[in-house]
Amino acid sequence: MADYQNIYLTRPDQSLSQSVNQQLSDFGCQLGLDNAICGVPRVAYTQISDDTDNAAPINAHDFSGCISIGDNCYIESTCSPAFHSQAVKMTSVKRNQYPAGKITIGNHVQLQGTAILAYEQVTVQDNVIFGPMVTIMDCSGHTLTQRGQAGEIAALTTAPVTIKAHAWIGANVMILKGVTIGEHAVVGAGSVVYQDIPDHCVALGNPAKVVKDIHPEQLKAVS
Repeated sequence: MADYQNIYLTRPDQSLSQSVNQQLSDFGCQLGLDNAICGVPRVAYTQISDDTDNAAPINAHDFSGCISIGDNCYIESTCSPAFHSQAVKMTSVKRNQYPAGKITIGNHVQLQGTAILAYEQVTVQDNVIFGPMVTIMDCSGHTLTQRGQAGEIAALTTAPVTIKAHAWIGANVMILKGVTIGEHAVVGAGSVVYQDIPDHCVALGNPAKVVKDIHPEQLKAVS
């Protein structure tokens, strides 16, 4: 079995002696200006290793700078919204000899109960809106054939996820490893995305498929 270790920077079920912003900054997160952080998100560093006997203790310095949030973002982790939601969750994962996964969030991004797990790289560009309880993963987190066996962690495959500027992601969408979602794309609620979604289109379903194009003239009309 693999060795798992966690450092929880913030958790909704743990009290803080300082602001969320200060707590995250103290643990090496890079935070921009004028962010609205409502409630307490669950932010964690996770280290996993195949070497259960000789795994080094997890060290927060190995994760410094791996989580970056731009300016004027809205991070909703309370029960106040009318729809089903929960705490925003961000997890940077370091496995074996690989560097820790990076989560990079641009400016004017809205997160509402969003869960992001990065083994390699998850990038959210500017002006992206997430509906409640979206999940983004750049790794499946397990293998199909070696679960619980020696070398399981080394056998994991990762692929970066990128969500481009002005995309709109509906409630309960799941975005899987290797996906790029294009600029001004819209993904319908409940969709499972495992292939790229082009710019300026609407996609929905499981698996998500393009059902409509969005013409630039339509974007100008609502801008």
